[in-house]
Amino acid sequence: VLRATKARKRRVQTAAAEFNRKPGKGTGALVRAGILAEGAAPVEVAAALRATAAIDKAALGEFLSLPDPKEGPPFHKETLDAFVSGFDFAAYRIDEALRIFLQAFRLPGEAQKIDRVMEAFAGAYYHANPDPFYHQDACYVLAFSIIMLNTDLHSTKIAAENKMTLPSFWRQAEGINGSTDLPQEMLTTIYHAIKGDEIRMLGGGEEA
Repeated sequence: VLRATKARKRRVQTAAAEFNRKPGKGTGALVRAGILAEGAAPVEVAAALRATAAIDKAALGEFLSLPDPKEGPPFHKETLDAFVSGFDFAAYRIDEALRIFLQAFRLPGEAQKIDRVMEAFAGAYYHANPDPFYHQDACYVLAFSIIMLNTDLHSTKIAAENKMTLPSFWRQAEGINGSTDLPQEMLTTIYHAIKGDEIRMLGGGEEA
């Protein structure tokens, strides 16, 4: 039993290393290691990615944000949605949920990939917390605004006098919630939470 356990551990480590080198072809390595079955459903892939600790956070972010081909099933989108649905955001304010979410993987650098990931986050957050949002698009825009605020307030490249103020953050959120504005009290709480505690993005190989 011990020998079999060690052998499986080596297979998992080898598969994770291959996944980390080439995330786009990573599921093949997981299949060969016996972590995934051939033709596994997106929900099964998402569960395996969560369970395989040796997968690098940067590689995970790259895989989750991959586009689907124009023709064929939306495998990557469904895998991303399944991965995001594994979080329980119901008890969290949106900035708190975003903080937890961004500790699970490294957000990729390419704009289109970030967009896919944030769209999935917004959908999951809205599903868990529809109030006070008019639509998930409001969650999406606010989540991006929070990331921008985080960068602005904590970047050493931005002079103190040029950093975003609370009234500026309020103005940035005007009109994003359908025909109504988001509660100013909520936006104020978010602003001070981000100002007091930076959301630290994971780097390659960095653990939460």
